[in-house]
Amino acid sequence: MPHDSSIVRSATTFGPMQTDWEPRVDMDRLRTERLSRTRAAMADAGVDFLIELRAENARYSTGIKRLYWPTIQLGGGPLVVLAAEGDAAVWIIDPDYAARNIPWIPDDRFHTPYQMDIEKDVNSFVDDLLHYFGSAIETARIGVDIWSPAMHDVLCARLPKARWVNGQELMINARRIKTADEIKCLKMAYAISEAGMQAAVDILRPGVRECELVGECFRAMWALGTETTQCSEVVNSGPGAHPYRRFHTDRIVQHGDLVNMDFGGCFSGYFGDFCRAFVCGGKPTQAQVDLLKRAYDLQMEQLGALGPGVSPAEICAKLGRRTLGHGIGISAFEGPHLRAIDDYELLPGMTFSVTSPPLGEDGVGGVHLEDEIVITETGIDLYSTYPYTLS
Repeated sequence: MPHDSSIVRSATTFGPMQTDWEPRVDMDRLRTERLSRTRAAMADAGVDFLIELRAENARYSTGIKRLYWPTIQLGGGPLVVLAAEGDAAVWIIDPDYAARNIPWIPDDRFHTPYQMDIEKDVNSFVDDLLHYFGSAIETARIGVDIWSPAMHDVLCARLPKARWVNGQELMINARRIKTADEIKCLKMAYAISEAGMQAAVDILRPGVRECELVGECFRAMWALGTETTQCSEVVNSGPGAHPYRRFHTDRIVQHGDLVNMDFGGCFSGYFGDFCRAFVCGGKPTQAQVDLLKRAYDLQMEQLGALGPGVSPAEICAKLGRRTLGHGIGISAFEGPHLRAIDDYELLPGMTFSVTSPPLGEDGVGGVHLEDEIVITETGIDLYSTYPYTLS
């Protein structure tokens, strides 16, 4: 079982811009390697065509920047059909813009979107499939990463000889090992997230509201070029920190409150996500210090147990945990995860957000810690650099 000496701490060595004087993220290589991994996963699953409605899968396979919807949007943001060979077809809200700015996909492969939870729209989508891919689609083995009842009914009726498989499991397999450029993007996303955390800490004082802390975090991350945020962001203070509440409110933070902040930015489609606890004004009480120390010890125990060649199930059983955290990458929350039910082998290149169990006491507050890691050949690369102190 890996131990603490296998933990290496790192930080990103470059800024978010592209330069001609040092290698940073090679975007062409990033796209090429992701497409190659997608098609390799398709081949392993015997899939001829892959229908991607999940925006993160479409981004991964084609490099198409998505619109981040606050609700589930089936079909418009974008929808991609990827063939085992040849050009993809794309249904997107702004097809003219996409055709002009995405030169690796032919202009005539972009189409206005459909609402894929409406039967009439799905019928039109099938017409397009036959137009783009011909009769080959009628008897193909087709993966779908998510579908609606309307899609199920229409696709099965219009393409009765096609065979339908779980495309999301295929994409989890394609995305689970990160490339060198993906890891660079993740580390930059963390650096942006850390800047947002620090901006919020800088205005943490009695009288500020939780929503103002989130707003200041947003300001700093947008200034550094974040594409979006990992979620609507979490700030919970005082009584709102125990039991743990995963959103922020307009509560006014008061002197002596224990304040948890869980923030994440996004760089080139890849997400940051980490959590720290602070005390508002003055010195923390001994009870607050003890609570953070318990959370810190649990987090260090988890981080020290992670490494290649073991399974999350093994680690959870040994430590008595139900979960150690979640996967992170081109989605802020993606498989594979670190749960007691996850009996797979951890491999170099897998990336995770490791989360301590939320701890709390009435009258004291609550603490939840979170760090980001890459599994390495010998242990983990812990690239969350922000300190754990309450000050």
